[in-house]
Amino acid sequence: MYESRSGADMRLIRRARARFEANPASMRVAIAAITSVTIAAVLVGALLMWTFDRANYPSYGRAVWFTLQTVTTVGYGDATPTSGIGRSVASVVMLAGIGLITVVTAAVTSVFIEAARVRMERSRAEAAANAPDPFEPIAATLAEIAQRLERLEASQHADDRGQCGP
Repeated sequence: MYESRSGADMRLIRRARARFEANPASMRVAIAAITSVTIAAVLVGALLMWTFDRANYPSYGRAVWFTLQTVTTVGYGDATPTSGIGRSVASVVMLAGIGLITVVTAAVTSVFIEAARVRMERSRAEAAANAPDPFEPIAATLAEIAQRLERLEASQHADDRGQCGP
């Protein structure tokens, strides 16, 4: 049973990786990836803190609390690592938190920019649809000139026929 579950998990990870490689710029994929990495950093960081710095983190729950406040950059200071490995783990968790905030901020900014671009395109399309055709007066003038030329030519032809006759 364990082997089949492990194999299924590996296939799931491979499919997720293939989706990410196929479309790495997708906002949904980026947010899912950074969120997964952040959650993993919190849980694994808590496990490492609990394992290697039990003096400061006697329970896994307290270690999770520390890594959660560290990854969110709140950092209350109620629990700080004193060992070298604890500080190293805290550093990785801090970097994961900064990455999460950066990606979320970029995603929100991207949504606002896209919405503004769509509004601007609609506004331009509406203005173009409602604006008079700049060539319309020129076309009307040319049509009038063409009619006058036709009348002049017709008049000239009539005069030419009248003079040539008996």
